[in-house]
Amino acid sequence: MHECSNETGFMSHTNDRENWKLYWVVAIFVLLGVALVSVSYVGERVQVGINGYISGEAEWSKAQKQAVLELTHYVRTEDEGHYGRFRGALSVIYGDRMAREELSSENPNLARAREGFFRGANHPDEIGPMIRVFQNFRDMKEISTAIETWERADEGIDQLVALADSAQSLIREGRLSDEQTDRLNRRISEMDRNLTELEQQFSAAMSSAARRAGKMVFMATSILSTVFIVLAAFTAVSFMSGYKKSNKKLKESEQKLKNVLDHSRDVIYQITIGSDRYDYMSTSVKDMLGFSAREIMEGGPSFILERTHPDDIDRMRKKMKQLESENVEKKLVMDTEFRVKRADGSYIWVNNKRSLVRDSDGRPAAIVGNVRDISVRKRQMEKLDRSLAEKQTLLSEIHHRVKNNLAIVSSLIELQKDGVDAEVKSSFRDVQSRIKSIALIHEKLYQNTIFSEVELSVYLQELAEMISNTYRSKQKSINFTFNLENIKVEMTLAVPIGLICNELINNSFKHAFSQQESGEIAITLRTSGTNGILEVADNGMGLPDDFSLDRTGGLGVTLLNVLTDQIDGELMVKKGETTRFELMFPIGSETKKAENRSA
Repeated sequence: MHECSNETGFMSHTNDRENWKLYWVVAIFVLLGVALVSVSYVGERVQVGINGYISGEAEWSKAQKQAVLELTHYVRTEDEGHYGRFRGALSVIYGDRMAREELSSENPNLARAREGFFRGANHPDEIGPMIRVFQNFRDMKEISTAIETWERADEGIDQLVALADSAQSLIREGRLSDEQTDRLNRRISEMDRNLTELEQQFSAAMSSAARRAGKMVFMATSILSTVFIVLAAFTAVSFMSGYKKSNKKLKESEQKLKNVLDHSRDVIYQITIGSDRYDYMSTSVKDMLGFSAREIMEGGPSFILERTHPDDIDRMRKKMKQLESENVEKKLVMDTEFRVKRADGSYIWVNNKRSLVRDSDGRPAAIVGNVRDISVRKRQMEKLDRSLAEKQTLLSEIHHRVKNNLAIVSSLIELQKDGVDAEVKSSFRDVQSRIKSIALIHEKLYQNTIFSEVELSVYLQELAEMISNTYRSKQKSINFTFNLENIKVEMTLAVPIGLICNELINNSFKHAFSQQESGEIAITLRTSGTNGILEVADNGMGLPDDFSLDRTGGLGVTLLNVLTDQIDGELMVKKGETTRFELMFPIGSETKKAENRSA
């Protein structure tokens, strides 16, 4: 009896200890689950808030453009109605400013901040997340940069309002002259360009913040998921031996697992390879598709295939056919996404992740899959794709219109050349050449799918041919030779380089070959480390002995020096049998620094 009592006590103590282990494991799973849900929720709210700021920037930009348009009309027509509409357009901007200033105060009034964002034409569902992003993440580098840009943009709006008030005073007093009107219009255009640059900087900073937030959420989710998986594996190994001792405990464990699967938002299934029926289907399929798990299990893959969207059915048939091949495991690596019809007749997008189950001999036996409703994500991606396409179209149209406007300016100069002396004509031709070199940049950007970069070698060759056509005559034969590496640079760097090349080639035509009937101009473009090197050489009559880039004060040389300084470059001239001008300029990581300095 005593021994029996000891054994019973020992077993009771062992069971208590195992129960406590189970309790701790369950508690940790719950905490991890709560943490995963919390991270996902917070990440989603942060993304909504940041997207709200990006959408709000579009409304802010639209209001700013409308205000500039009304102010321009007001200065031109002196109609007070335009001034009133100018003031009305600023209500969106002032609403956003009120929200920002309130949130920046020590004790912000959230109701007033909400009212400000509402006046700023922000979506009501996004205002709450926008406030929380401002309060909790304003010290994040990208968010802080965006807020500083926002403040500078509001300062620009204040300057625009001050200019409008000044124009109103002049108009009401009848003192607005044509010269003042032109000056006001130029100032308005300059302010509009500055505000547009700030809007783009704000959008870029917020987009960067969105990417960073997404990465942070992904990392946190990955870590928690890994801990969850490791803990699940450890728990399964630790308790497997104990659960095998009792069929009752095994059934209880199976029931717990079934509960987890049935209450998951995703649909979990298993099907034996080659079978026409599912071995298992979680009951959550009822919430997703409106059909019971039993209906789908009995119908098998054909049940799903019959309800697949007509545009996806051929692709899905091919994927199902691939599962009959011997190399089935490689076919399961890629997820499948397709549309399937619900019981109510509507279609949803689903993602199907699959993995292979092998039998005891290592042969493929079954497929386990996880199906998730991704309709919301698909709609968001379609919205982003449409927005991107619209912005690309807008940028293309802008470059096209700038090119056309520059062509008009060049044509106007061409008209002015009639009736003037040769020296003035030459000056006009120089100006036209510079305008055409800039217009060529916009033409290349208009033709590209990437609007921020120019293929420098193609641009320089076309620029040289364009200048050659300007000077071409039957009496002279000036040939070009090219040795150009493929270098892509941003427009802010391509424009100065193009103007420098334009000046050098024009100089060769006008001076080096003024007394020669034939000659050659060689243009070389190459890289050296982090620098690009452009060389323009000719075999003309050469430069005067006292020529120096530092001492010569002509307009062309002045332009060369100014443009070289603008790109942080170095221009050298080498005399000999050929006259060579060599321009060294930074590329790669140094290009961005030069761009910021020139801006």
